[in-house]
Amino acid sequence: MERANPILAQKMGLSSGPATAASAGSGQDDLLRQMRRAVSRAADSAVGLSAVLDQLTATSCDAETLIEERPAGWIVLGLRDGHAAGLSGIVLIDPPLRSALVEMQTIGDLLPPRGDERPVTRTDAVMTMPFADLLMKELASVGFAANEADLAAFDMGPMDDLRTAGLMLVQGRYLLWQVTIQLGGPASGEGRRGTFHIAVRPGADPVEEICEQGSDWAHHLRRAVGEAPADLDAVLARMTLPISKIQALEIGQVLHLPGTTVGSVTLTGPSGDAVAAARLGQTAGKRAVRIEAPQVDLDDSLSAFSTTPNADVVAPGANTLIDS
Repeated sequence: MERANPILAQKMGLSSGPATAASAGSGQDDLLRQMRRAVSRAADSAVGLSAVLDQLTATSCDAETLIEERPAGWIVLGLRDGHAAGLSGIVLIDPPLRSALVEMQTIGDLLPPRGDERPVTRTDAVMTMPFADLLMKELASVGFAANEADLAAFDMGPMDDLRTAGLMLVQGRYLLWQVTIQLGGPASGEGRRGTFHIAVRPGADPVEEICEQGSDWAHHLRRAVGEAPADLDAVLARMTLPISKIQALEIGQVLHLPGTTVGSVTLTGPSGDAVAAARLGQTAGKRAVRIEAPQVDLDDSLSAFSTTPNADVVAPGANTLIDS
């Protein structure tokens, strides 16, 4: 009687439990070795934290199951691969690991374990991103799941919660790695552990090959380019200060912006070029900008780009502006 290869069965989602060395053989040993090296280097390089791999579980599931069965109250980081408009993966970090990463960046050492962890905040998510981002790059550098996905190719950003991430997650099958690590190294004892989950789509959807000539080719090209993500920054004002004054800035200090009003906002693209003039406002309880005058000019023979005036858009960078 033929027996199914346990590694292939697990990657196909036929095995839901952790793959042990006895059942998966050298394949699981390779995953453990690659993850162990990546975790240790990422934690040390990012925040100076000693971390040792304790447990690794590899499974697969669909997008709906991924969200429904993940624990609430963890940090949620969204992953984009540029092949889809939504999220192509998520990274989840539990409160104990969150606390360890924050403590190493604020006081440079680990505090004694706490019985009750405080709720996670968006600031926590931002402070855990150096570790998470470097971890993905380290995993890619050691060849972790190289046949399934390029883990270094993802763009990462904090999400409000798991429900929000679920609304943006692209449907399909996801590879899921659940990892438990010992924090502080072997000398820290058995009580300080952290857990993180990494879920990614196994490879990008194939890009439609464009062989047509003339207008059809231009149409497909424009459609493909139009799906590419691009960040916009909402700039209220720019100023030049001596280095001595910049070094003397303190929390709570007010910077006066002469001549600046709520209508002085400029939207800039990734290269820093102005895209549109806007007005600072609010929508659905969040800071937002209202586009007043688009400034985009495309120098090609295709149909002109049109922007609807007075369209409300939420600017991710709007909440970093300094009030005058």
